[in-house]
Amino acid sequence: MKLKLLFVLQLFIFFTTAAKADWQAQTSGVAENLFDVHFISESTGWACGSNGRILYTTNGGTLWGQQVSNTSSPLFSISFPSALTGYMTGGTSTIVKTTNGGATWSAGTVNGISTVHEVSFADNNTGYVCGSDGKIGKTTNGGSVWIVSAITASDLITLQCFDANNVIAAGVSGVIFKTTNGGVNWNAQVSGTNNYIGSITFADNNNGYFTALGLIEEVRRTTNGGNNWSPVTSPGNTSGLNSLDAVNAVTVYGAGPEGTIRRTTNSGSTWETQPSGDTTSFLRGIFMVNSSVGYVVGDNGRILKTVNGGIGIQQISTNVPEGFKLSQNYPNPFNPVTNINFSIPKSGAVKLTVFDASGRETATLFNGRLSAGIYNYDFDASQLASGIYFYKLESDDFTQTKKMVLIK
Repeated sequence: MKLKLLFVLQLFIFFTTAAKADWQAQTSGVAENLFDVHFISESTGWACGSNGRILYTTNGGTLWGQQVSNTSSPLFSISFPSALTGYMTGGTSTIVKTTNGGATWSAGTVNGISTVHEVSFADNNTGYVCGSDGKIGKTTNGGSVWIVSAITASDLITLQCFDANNVIAAGVSGVIFKTTNGGVNWNAQVSGTNNYIGSITFADNNNGYFTALGLIEEVRRTTNGGNNWSPVTSPGNTSGLNSLDAVNAVTVYGAGPEGTIRRTTNSGSTWETQPSGDTTSFLRGIFMVNSSVGYVVGDNGRILKTVNGGIGIQQISTNVPEGFKLSQNYPNPFNPVTNINFSIPKSGAVKLTVFDASGRETATLFNGRLSAGIYNYDFDASQLASGIYFYKLESDDFTQTKKMVLIK
């Protein structure tokens, strides 16, 4: 009996590992919607969501625990200026603070802002919040006192604090405001859109991006600190990305509805769609620790993690091919990595899977929507045994299968 159980366990580990995706689902242990995620290292981070829910991990998400927020209000945003001091903000003027790395949280209020959408601190004491009715709050004593001022009639949804004096905020109707003197003056910037700006991210003081909600995914870019904003290629056709995070000046990740995860490595000239393993989840927050390690959170306690930058599938050309094509993998035979190229002539649902010689599915490499173009997938079969395998490309009106040989 023990040998039989061991064999079943080995099979489970084998097929679980073989089907490894570029973004792996983690067990959050909660069903609430999660709105934001923030990490101070590859292993230590927090997520927040509905009903004052705070999750934390110290082992890269292998285990997520819960911390007591002392509020039942939804928490929308996280800022940790240091390893021990952190802040979260949310509904009903709520702000919660920790000074011991989340072991305990104290709840407070930002009087004058009914919904505090985002928080960003320059250091442990000086920080800013933005929220409903176009209001900005500033503190210089760790949140004990907030100075609140209304700078526009539109709700402010997102902001980023570069340092104690330089802050940029954006929101409804495409409004963007920036201060360079610690909030004494807020200067309006021309965003180039009238749509709802839901997320803004800067790689440095000059290079930044924002995403706006609309008929398609709208992203705009600045290279001079927001003085000018220019459109980049639309990442896709959902109603808009909910969150952006810049790894550097040219590499940006985004997350949104329908399990959407996008990446650009050329300042938005082209975007690739990365498989999230779920085409229905509403993804709300994304945080890249570095170019390889990142986390995404969303509705119903959804948490995803990548340790390879999500790079499995890459769009290598945006030229529209004449028809569907699944190329022979190269090299073949291979050990353990091989390249799979395919072409799709129109946007739609695409599925790329691998089967063993018995017809059993051993890996789902991609299952989601892609725009027209030519794609490459680097398939790593290091967890598979030597043998004959088949890979299949499926779309709305196309199916093709090819054989490949793994020799170790």
